[in-house]
Amino acid sequence: MSRARRLVEIVRALKQAAPGSLTAQHIAERFSVSERTIYRDMAKLIDSGIPIEGEAGLGYMLAPDEGPPPVSMTWRQAQLLWRGARLMALTADEDAALDANAVQSRLEKVLGEQRLARTRSQALLSLTDNLRPVPAIMDALKRALDQDNNIRIRYVELDESDGEYIGRPMAITPVGDIFILTLSTPDGLVHLRIERIRKLTLRS
Repeated sequence: MSRARRLVEIVRALKQAAPGSLTAQHIAERFSVSERTIYRDMAKLIDSGIPIEGEAGLGYMLAPDEGPPPVSMTWRQAQLLWRGARLMALTADEDAALDANAVQSRLEKVLGEQRLARTRSQALLSLTDNLRPVPAIMDALKRALDQDNNIRIRYVELDESDGEYIGRPMAITPVGDIFILTLSTPDGLVHLRIERIRKLTLRS
């Protein structure tokens, strides 16, 4: 069982045990892992906002009458959230990817088998046009990455408006037929579809 799945099942076990508690030893035996692993899992769940009370040696329980608020959404919104979580699971660092896997698991139960099958059959990022990365742009980006240069980008936003970004390229991530540029700007990290870059200028 993956860690993400185990985290979900631990929360379910605590809900079933409420208002009682479960010891780390009991949980470890249930999931065939060490108590040390359960201590780390509990710390992860608490850090993520799950209202768990208790500590090693005393047992763990869900705080009464607390928890995340109910979420209301349309089926399409649930499908879009699943696709976003899937993309994060594929491209994010380990902790964020684990959280994204947990979100996927929750949404899969909401969507059901038929809706999930339709969602899985769709590309994570659907092209709405015939744009493709220009070879010269790709070459310039790779050169900027190698030389650690800042760049200025003229970009076509998804609403077809013009945008401009200045920053340092951090990574080029392929997602299917699409390439995503991660750019470090003064305002933080931005993620841009490379096929929408219209002009790129290297800066010292």
